[in-house]
Amino acid sequence: MKKRGLKLRAPFAALALSSLLVLGACGGAVPGEQAAAPADAADTAGKIKLNMFIWAGANQDVVPKKVVAEYVKEHPNVEVEFTESSNSVMYPKMVAGKQADPDNPVVNFGYFNADASAKGVSDDMWEALDPSIVTNMADIPEQYHTSDNKGIVWGVSNFALVYNKDLVKTPPTSWSDLWDNPEFKGKTALWDYMFYAYISPVIALEGEKIGATYENPQAAFEFWGEHADQVRSLVTSGDQLKNMLVSGEALIAPFSSQTAQTWIDDEGAPLAVAIPKEGFVSFPYSLQIVKGSTPEQIRVANEIINELLEAENLTQYAEATGTPVTSTKAAVPDKYKNDPSFSVDEQNKGINPDWAQMAKSASEWKDLWDRLFKTKL
Repeated sequence: MKKRGLKLRAPFAALALSSLLVLGACGGAVPGEQAAAPADAADTAGKIKLNMFIWAGANQDVVPKKVVAEYVKEHPNVEVEFTESSNSVMYPKMVAGKQADPDNPVVNFGYFNADASAKGVSDDMWEALDPSIVTNMADIPEQYHTSDNKGIVWGVSNFALVYNKDLVKTPPTSWSDLWDNPEFKGKTALWDYMFYAYISPVIALEGEKIGATYENPQAAFEFWGEHADQVRSLVTSGDQLKNMLVSGEALIAPFSSQTAQTWIDDEGAPLAVAIPKEGFVSFPYSLQIVKGSTPEQIRVANEIINELLEAENLTQYAEATGTPVTSTKAAVPDKYKNDPSFSVDEQNKGINPDWAQMAKSASEWKDLWDRLFKTKL
C-alpha cells in the first residue's frame, strides 16, 4: 500500500468546521437498531462497562469492533457493548436519556457526524478528551481540534448525488437536478430531517434569489414544498434508501458518496455517484465522549479513542469504508488514491453548511420541514 499523508483542505476546516470550533467542530443505518444498555460503571465483579455508539452498515463496524476486541483482551476488567444505528435516530434518544438521568447516558462514547456534534455542543453533551491519553490527536492538524477538546474530527465524508445507473437516462450534474429535473419527478428520495443534504444546496444555489439564509431559512423549506412532487419518499435508514434506489422505486438521492461506493464495490449495486458541478456537501466526522459517564468510563473511552486514532487503524477504516481521514500519518489506500472524495480540488469546491446555526435552530428547522414540506408530500 502506498503511504502518503492525507491533507484535507484548510477552506473546508475554516468554513465547515469554524462555527463548531468556535462554539467548542453514516453513515448508514440499520433496519433495526440494537437497544442501548444502561451505562452502569461497574458490576459486582468490578467490571467497567461502557456502551459505544457506532454507525451501522457499509463496513462501519469493522474497525471499531476489531480495536475494542483487542483492547478488552488486554483489559479483561472492561466490557464494551455496541449500539449500532444512525445519528439521526440515536441523537434524540441521547438527549431524552440525558433529560431523564444525566448521570446515566444512553451511550458513553462513539462516532458522531457534524450535525450531531454541533447539536451536542449546543446541548452540553460532550466530555473533554484528555490529550495526555489521546496522544494520537497530535497527528491530526489543529484545525480539526476543538478549543476545549470536546471531540476530535478524524475523517470527512462527502455528500453527492447517488442514482440508479441502469434506469437513469442522463446522469445528474447539479444539485438542482433534485428539484427541477423532470426525469426525477416523483423519483427522488430524501433522508428525513437530513437538512444539510437538500436544504443547504437550496440555500447555496437559490438562496439569494428566494431570500433564504441559514439564519432565515423559511424560504428554502417553502421552495421544497413547491417541489414536493419531485419526491417519492422520505427514508430513515441506509438499507431503506439502498433498496429504493436498487429497485428503481427511487432513481436519485443525495447521500454519502463513500457509503454508496461500498454498496457498489462490495454488493454490486447498480448505482453510480455523480459529483455535482457545485461540489460535494462536506461532512466531518468526530469521536466524542458523552457527559455523565463515570471517571472510569471516561478513562477507558479516552484509551479506546486513542487506539482508534492510530494511523494504521485509520487507514484500515478508510480501506473498509472509503472515508478520507484527517491524520497526517494515515495512508490513503491504493484503491482510493484516484477517488475524487480524497481530492483536495474537489473538497475546495464543496458546499459547507453552517453546522452551528443549524444546531441552534434545530427545533425551528424541524417544524418548518413538518409544516411546509411534509404536509404537501
